[in-house]
Amino acid sequence: MTPYFTGVVAMDDQRGIGLRGTIPWYLPADLRHFKQVTMGHPILMGRKTFESLGHPLSGRQNIVLTRSVSYRIEGAVVIHDLTELGQLELQDPEVMIIGGAQIYELVLPLMSKLHVSHVPGCYEADTFFPPFEHLFTSRGISLPMEGFSVAIYTR
Repeated sequence: MTPYFTGVVAMDDQRGIGLRGTIPWYLPADLRHFKQVTMGHPILMGRKTFESLGHPLSGRQNIVLTRSVSYRIEGAVVIHDLTELGQLELQDPEVMIIGGAQIYELVLPLMSKLHVSHVPGCYEADTFFPPFEHLFTSRGISLPMEGFSVAIYTR
């Protein structure tokens, strides 16, 4: 099974996505949306994102991409290069990219789809999502939610 990539990100008006290893806002409806979109799919994240979660997310195959060859995690698969995904038995071919910034930047050119939760306003942030609109041919309708809106970009 050949994997393909879908990004899932929440960002503010300045593309802010994180502050000191945490999300700069608390939106329970967005967390529910994230769970709904990613459930049943492999989720790919960097080491810092995994550590910010504190534990593997249930119902999803947790895959951590890191340069550290000695890094081990109970309940997650650790890889050191994207090419290793092809050697894994994935629960589903659609691999959900959930962060952080370095992983998004690495995989963004390969994404078939991108779910963007737009959180209105400008929050204090030290981590930002790279420009992406030019990479996608279509932007779905923005759906208003509780405190944010969701747009799906495809190519």
